[in-house]
Amino acid sequence: MPEPVRSLPILPQIVPSQTCVTCEVCCRFPERDSFLRPYFTPQEIARAVARGVDESKFPHPDGCQVEVAPHPDGEGFLCPAFDPITSRCTIYEDRPLDCQLYPFALMWDAQRQHVVLGWDAKCPYMRDVASAEMTTSVDGLAGLLESDDIVGTLAEHPRLIGRFQDDVVIVRRLERVTRALRHDVESVFLRPLTVDDRPRIQAAIASARPELPIPLAAFSFASHYLWHSILDYSWAEIAGHLCLFASSSDGMFMVLPPLGPGLLHQPLHQAMRYMRIRNGGSRVSRIENVPAEYHDEITGLGYCLTPAGADYIYLAEDLISLSGDRYKSQRAACNRFEREHDTTACEPYRPEDRDACLAMHGLWREQKERAGLNEWERLLLNDSSVAHNAVLNEHQSMGLLGVTVKIAGTVRGYTFGMWLKPDVFCIVLEVADRTVSGLAQYVFRECCRVVKEQGAVFINTMDDSQLPRLANSKRLYHPVATRPNFTLTES
Repeated sequence: MPEPVRSLPILPQIVPSQTCVTCEVCCRFPERDSFLRPYFTPQEIARAVARGVDESKFPHPDGCQVEVAPHPDGEGFLCPAFDPITSRCTIYEDRPLDCQLYPFALMWDAQRQHVVLGWDAKCPYMRDVASAEMTTSVDGLAGLLESDDIVGTLAEHPRLIGRFQDDVVIVRRLERVTRALRHDVESVFLRPLTVDDRPRIQAAIASARPELPIPLAAFSFASHYLWHSILDYSWAEIAGHLCLFASSSDGMFMVLPPLGPGLLHQPLHQAMRYMRIRNGGSRVSRIENVPAEYHDEITGLGYCLTPAGADYIYLAEDLISLSGDRYKSQRAACNRFEREHDTTACEPYRPEDRDACLAMHGLWREQKERAGLNEWERLLLNDSSVAHNAVLNEHQSMGLLGVTVKIAGTVRGYTFGMWLKPDVFCIVLEVADRTVSGLAQYVFRECCRVVKEQGAVFINTMDDSQLPRLANSKRLYHPVATRPNFTLTES
């Protein structure tokens, strides 16, 4: 295989080689997913592989951080191009730009407004270097970094710009690099989310990961639009993907990963950069509702994923039949309700039911408050009023299906949900008069019956909002699976 042509100049090395081989800082990492792992561009990956680095160490050939290997003689991890016996890099002449820079580093400043050049105080050599030599090195390096070739590479691979580090001493602001990265941000055309965007959002969701058998509830238009009076939602096309943002007083974040076909590399980096600059010094920049199926791809790009709950998945048939000992209590509750209320009607929600449902929601809130709530439960209950109002007023435009249960002609319970796929229905919200024994179980069962007749095989009841009592209730219905989701951050 011929060696690929080098596309970037070799940066000058300030630290003498003999000093490097006796140092134990570079090329070693305390964690497998350390954010300090070097980033390789596609050209750099090809050169590294040509020199013998295992191709599997680069999970994304269009650019990624290298996967490190356990240290054979101790704790921690090593770059796969590092030879611990000789303390030398096996691809030194073709090491990536990220490594060539060291002991200098590129990063965003503390306010995340400018790209800066600094030197790493962890490097022993840099603590003793003469100021005149340092100034000469900085001037020359800054000039190279602001050259057309390298500015273009940094704009194409923004992960080469690291996060702010307290132990990196800033020596120069790189204005041209900053402008290049900000240009993409300023060219993003942000549009407010309206109910008319539902077909566009749903089409983007369908194109994102059609192979997911049971999507997270968050992969729907309605699950976000119902909060539009609390959060300022907007969307933009970035690198061929639809990016759905939400803004609060803390700043902007994404409520879903970039939506579209193909790898997430480019849209993800650009979207994170966009939020980082928009949010300034705030650390709110994140992406919520990342499915487990995205885990390897995203962590391979150097981001962190933190567990953020899981949706509960059930077989519709189980929730309707309630057969066997494991459903004994739910079956008894439904039977008691049916015995005690022979004038019950389970009907599709109609606009004329709105006022009665709102009144029922108000009563339900009072009942929950009287039962006692902690601070988190009270906050969620207050927010739920916004969601219920939105659903009862705009259920059709959001694509929601509603069911009411009336006793003697009066609404005593209702539920709404949405189709995630032709065979997967998601329950979004449910209200039942807490003074009527068995009503909650009956409302849930009958809603499942309605949607099973329309093709539902699976029922998604969303997550448990970190409420122990709700989690216990969901577990008592014996889910056949849970669908974990994650929150993406840069650190």
